[in-house]
Amino acid sequence: MHGHAAWIIDGATGVSDRKLTSGGSDAAWLAGTIDERLTHLASNGGSEHFDHLEHSIRGAFEAETAYADLPGDEHAPSACLGFLRLLERSASGLLRLEGHFLGDVVALVPTENGIVRWTDERSKPFERRTLAALEGASREPGAMPEAVRRQIQENRTRLNHPEGYWVVNPRRPWAGRQLRFEAAIAPGQPVVLATDGFMRLVDVFAAYSDSSIHAGLSAGEGERLMQELRKREREDAWAGLYPRVKIHDDATVLVVAPEHE
Repeated sequence: MHGHAAWIIDGATGVSDRKLTSGGSDAAWLAGTIDERLTHLASNGGSEHFDHLEHSIRGAFEAETAYADLPGDEHAPSACLGFLRLLERSASGLLRLEGHFLGDVVALVPTENGIVRWTDERSKPFERRTLAALEGASREPGAMPEAVRRQIQENRTRLNHPEGYWVVNPRRPWAGRQLRFEAAIAPGQPVVLATDGFMRLVDVFAAYSDSSIHAGLSAGEGERLMQELRKREREDAWAGLYPRVKIHDDATVLVVAPEHE
């Protein structure tokens, strides 16, 4: 954790076929910029400063693309963000954990009622439309069917829209739209932060439940689980058994054990 905060970022490129930033990809540039800015903001208060994060990222992107001809906001990268912060210790000795989420990154939080999932599911209806476009489409590994590409472009017209879904974006306002969660947890209890790519083990391949994958990660089995994920993706290289747009998706998982100083 960075002080009393931890976060996970899952970047996505825009619809542009050309790279707009100096990063390895536009998604990587945005994720790195968010991480850099959050490292500073977390030490100065954290989640209530998301408006400052939005302003800072917008300014950085404008400077980065000053000489680029951007035909529309949909060409900008975006990112899902899960942000955790410790609040004060309760009278019972438990820790108050606060979460803020934009997009489909996930936290698995151990509570007195078991493992609870924190995430933002406002993009789910649009994901279902994309999967529907995938049905019956001919595809090759590494290639995206045209019907799917059109549906993704249509979905992005609802990005950061009241009737759509919300993510971090350098061109469209998002601060204040994050979903907030709170729970009381025991000091030192492992909390998992994961991207949707890693959570495929639960949500796509149905190989684990939230509780069982949390138990495996808490036991230090992260490397084994990542290898299993890649093996399952390879074994269904045409996505025939487990429908998904990306055969292999970026996957990141973090395990933190919050404790007050």
